[in-house]
Parts: sequence; structure tokens; C-alpha cells
Amino acid sequence: MAPPSRNRIGDILVKARVIDELQLRSALASLDQWGGRLSRTIADLGLATEDVIIDAICQGLGMQRVSLGNLTKDAGALARVDISLAEQKGVFPVSLKDNGKTLVLAMSDPSDLATLDQVAARARARIVPMVAGDREIETAILRHYRNQEPSVSTRFNPTRRKDADTTTSDEDEFKVVDMSGNTVVKRIADITPPAASASAPRASAPTEKAAPAGSSAADILDEILAGGAPANEWTEENLQRLQTVQQNQEKSSKILRALLELLIEKGQLQQRELATRMRL
Repeated sequence: MAPPSRNRIGDILVKARVIDELQLRSALASLDQWGGRLSRTIADLGLATEDVIIDAICQGLGMQRVSLGNLTKDAGALARVDISLAEQKGVFPVSLKDNGKTLVLAMSDPSDLATLDQVAARARARIVPMVAGDREIETAILRHYRNQEPSVSTRFNPTRRKDADTTTSDEDEFKVVDMSGNTVVKRIADITPPAASASAPRASAPTEKAAPAGSSAADILDEILAGGAPANEWTEENLQRLQTVQQNQEKSSKILRALLELLIEKGQLQQRELATRMRL
């Protein structure tokens, strides 16, 4: 497998000691597999906070950061960049200057020259890029283009492939596996109680004790593996803990994969030896 290509933003973050080389390789491997933007991937993998990432990018590129939280809506700027392009490229038009000849554009990766050229051609204006976080940009697009306020922050979902069907719900992608790699719970719907029917009486069945509200994620998994609490007794808090377990598993898998690739590349580990040990 060829190593992922380098990225200028990644080099800036390594130089600023926000992440190290191994973490960059892990993030680039995830980016190569799932798509997106590197700064968002690094934040979603928990390698650094978005604020730290953006500050390092500003310093590395010698550019200003723009805050989109209390931004005044500029209808003229919004009209220059259609929403589909803004969402696809992760950019937000902040304001027009010089009688419409200059467009101030917020983006998380101002080194993306292809995007700058594309926006300049669409907007028919000179682009002045400024740095903003991916989540800030997403919120600004919702607020100023769609007149909506985000109710739930968007979560990185590494189980969604770049070519996946966008109509697939997050419930279909939820998965919990045991220590042997066997799927224990495939969908949230499997452990979420169905809507109660007013007309059909519930059949009496022996009740089992639900996992207590203060249970840890490990306790909840033990409960599932032991065939414990029935589906209709799981709480929202338990589901959130299970989702946290899933996210941690995915992060660990990505980092381990990048580490193994690095060891093989440097000749510290042989593929045949690795395959033999994995079969033990």
C-alpha cells in the first residue's frame, strides 16, 4: 500500500508540534480512506482541538483568523458563492470589498489553491482568504444560507465511505464488536425500543434489571455480551456510552494501522511475521 501523500497543513502542524509524524500519518491514512479535510480529521480523531489547529495554521501561513460566531450577514457575498459549492469545499463568503471586486473568504485550508481558483472563477472576484474552523464554517453555512441553527454538532463518522450512499442513516452504521471481533450490536435500532402501540397490549414477560444510569461503557458492553438488559430498557445515556465505545475503537484501529505500516516500511517488522502472530 502506497503511503498517503503529504499535505502542507500537516507539515505546518508537525512543525508547530501540534501533532507528531506518526499522528500525521494516521490522519492522512484516514483522510485517504474516508475523504474530507485534514484539519477536521485531526480534530475528530482527538489529536488536537480545532482552536489549537487553526491558531497553528494562522501562524504557519502568516494569515488572519476570522470569527464567524457573531458575523453580520452579507447578502452580496452570499450571492457570489452558491451553497452547494460552499458546503462541498468547506468555505464561507464573509464579505465583499472594493465595490464587489474583492471577496473575503473563510476556509480551514487556505493552501488549497484549487478551491481558491474555483471560488474566484464563480464569484468573479479577487479572493482574500482568512482562516476559520471547519465547525465554524458549517455553522455559518446553516445560519446564513439556510436560516437554521444547528441543534446537534456534526460528528465525524469514519464508517461512511467516500462513495457510500448518502441516504444511509447513522443507525445502520452503528456497530459494537466484542474482543474477538464479532459483531454484538449492529444497529442502534437493535437496542432502541420501538414506538409503543396503543392498541396492542404488551405480552407479559420476565423483567430483567436494566443497566444502572451510572454504568461505565465497559459495564454496558459486559451486559450486552452476557445477554443482560432487554432492548426496551436501554436509556439514552447508555446509547451515548456505546457510541463513545465505537468512536474509540475506530480511532484505535486507525492509529494501529498507521503504526504497523510505518514499522513495515522502516523494516522493523516483516509482513509474514505479522501475519503469523495475528493467527496465534
